[in-house]
Amino acid sequence: MIENSIFKELYSRQISLNEIGESGQMKLAKASVLVVGCGGLGSPALYYLTAMGICHIGLCDSDVVTATNLNRQILYAFEDIGKPKASVAENRLLALNPGLNTTVYDCVMDKELAERIIPDYDIVLDCLDNLGTRYILNDVCVAEGRPLVHAGVEAFRGQIMTITPGTGPCLRCLFPIESEKQESEKTIGVVGAAPGALGALQALEALKYLLGLPVCNNGMLIFDGLNMSLEKVALAASPNCFCKSQSITSPD
Repeated sequence: MIENSIFKELYSRQISLNEIGESGQMKLAKASVLVVGCGGLGSPALYYLTAMGICHIGLCDSDVVTATNLNRQILYAFEDIGKPKASVAENRLLALNPGLNTTVYDCVMDKELAERIIPDYDIVLDCLDNLGTRYILNDVCVAEGRPLVHAGVEAFRGQIMTITPGTGPCLRCLFPIESEKQESEKTIGVVGAAPGALGALQALEALKYLLGLPVCNNGMLIFDGLNMSLEKVALAASPNCFCKSQSITSPD
């Protein structure tokens, strides 16, 4: 645990904000966040969650670092090529904040794992790159009443939304099950700064939820880095979706 004097110095710029203050910073110091995917979105999200003072972070990723990752995955360096992403990411985060508690899941996120670990966290970040695993996170988070911050990115563009069961749409409201079968296996190009922007926004959404501030849970924010535009698209839950009957579980 970080000494109180150092704690106040580390987070002084946040504590000075009316929306946070010392009480808000203490909430963050007791919060837990699960980040699934430690790549282009997960790297900046993990960095800022740690820098903002989250107490416990779970990191889930089964991949190893490759040279193609380095244009956008800011937690890794050339010397890390071939090493497990989640373990390398953990070391980088602990160097940033030695008081951080981490749990590493160096494996694929499947339904069994999701059902076992998601109840242990206050909020989950979807930093994935495939719809099938996104559905697993979505369904378990909805069933457990846990908020899920979804983001996706390609080229210069991306989108972000926060799913709070019972108060807005979930991924199944937006993307039909058939979309999973149509998913392309083609490599998608991406400009490094685009997932950086979206991952940072995911961390910000998590912080706001944990502090009881408004989040983007009634629509989707569309980011276009090529034309430098942000557009909020209002969305509602599908009348027949199972998320309508679920409710959110607030963090203690």
